[in-house]
Amino acid sequence: MRLVCCILVTATVTITGCHESKWPKRTTLTPSQAQAINDIAARQSEINDATRGAFRGEVWTVGAIPWNATVMPVASPEGRWIATASGVAPSNASLTAQDGALPPEGSQIEIWELLPGFSGARHQLTLTAPLLLTNAADAEGFLVESPRPDGSRWIGKVDWRTGTIAWLVQDDQVNTTPTLGPQNRLAWSTRSRDQRLFSLAVRLQDGREFAVPSNGSDWLLPSWSPRSMRLAVWRLTPEGVLSLVSMDATDVQSLAAPAHQIPVMTGASRWDAFTATGNLTLVQGLAPPPVEEVVFYHPVHQRMTVWMPTGINSDQLVSLAPDSIDAVHDDRGNFLLTLPRGLHWQSLSDLRNVVRVDHTPVYARPTTDPMRPFMLLDPGRNVVRIRGMRPAAQPADTTTITTGD
Repeated sequence: MRLVCCILVTATVTITGCHESKWPKRTTLTPSQAQAINDIAARQSEINDATRGAFRGEVWTVGAIPWNATVMPVASPEGRWIATASGVAPSNASLTAQDGALPPEGSQIEIWELLPGFSGARHQLTLTAPLLLTNAADAEGFLVESPRPDGSRWIGKVDWRTGTIAWLVQDDQVNTTPTLGPQNRLAWSTRSRDQRLFSLAVRLQDGREFAVPSNGSDWLLPSWSPRSMRLAVWRLTPEGVLSLVSMDATDVQSLAAPAHQIPVMTGASRWDAFTATGNLTLVQGLAPPPVEEVVFYHPVHQRMTVWMPTGINSDQLVSLAPDSIDAVHDDRGNFLLTLPRGLHWQSLSDLRNVVRVDHTPVYARPTTDPMRPFMLLDPGRNVVRIRGMRPAAQPADTTTITTGD
């Protein structure tokens, strides 16, 4: 943006005689005109306040990777590696570990390296065994599920560089939706092949395991906190009440203590829990959020929602912008939201202020790379286009949307 400097020059005028001024007389504003100007100035001040501090980023193309329109690609915390599901898309029954689901045939998982700067993306390797990509990863690798011919499921961790699979859970149970925690902790949903309801399994740093039995309810889709030893999990009762449960998973004693819980909806099914977490990724090793929180898509309110289980308002849910379908934090702790009308920024201190960042409904993914602190994923029918983004030093023109919700 070009800056124009105005310099006021003061001239000395020698008066040699009396004469009328050639300058026109100053026009006096009417009260209505003065009020109109004040209104314009006030509105401009509101716009400046709304956009001040908003995230503004410079964006560039990285490349495109194949995708079968199921699980969103998951990246390593530093943003160098990304895994994507390709080939034949597995059925919803297979993705959600339903009874009788067949092992996915023709599906693949590909690992791509995202090269520095503008160098693009390079294919690393392809895994062709019956594997399902999950949304969990850390600096060492990412988690997969392996449906077995007898109906059981194993959980493995794939090395980003070599593709080697280390089997973390390998038994005759149906093990699904795993999540990686700090210091090699692991949590997942599990059930026997002849049961319908899932229990919660937790493996601690020393290898000890703790089970939360179903007791008539489903324990679904656990997720470790990115800033503590807390574990969040969805609980679905036989009456259809879907709740979020947050527990301290530091050790066995902590897990046995009473947990925080908040109801989210009634008349729910298992699919509502999968809908609530469908676009999220669970990557350990990223910068922690400013507060202890659980972010999810609310199936009833149809927007991203935040629960702070250890805060003073732990009995309340905080709604983000209407129609938002994904949310991550920017470099200052505010929110980057995916909406059908584009990528938006939302202030953490004033949730009424929502600013458009990009007109494309991309999904932002933070990284620890200072040269590419964010990736933007733009999913299409068969590919996901990837762009890099970093905060810009200079402000950019934005469209401000103010919502009172």
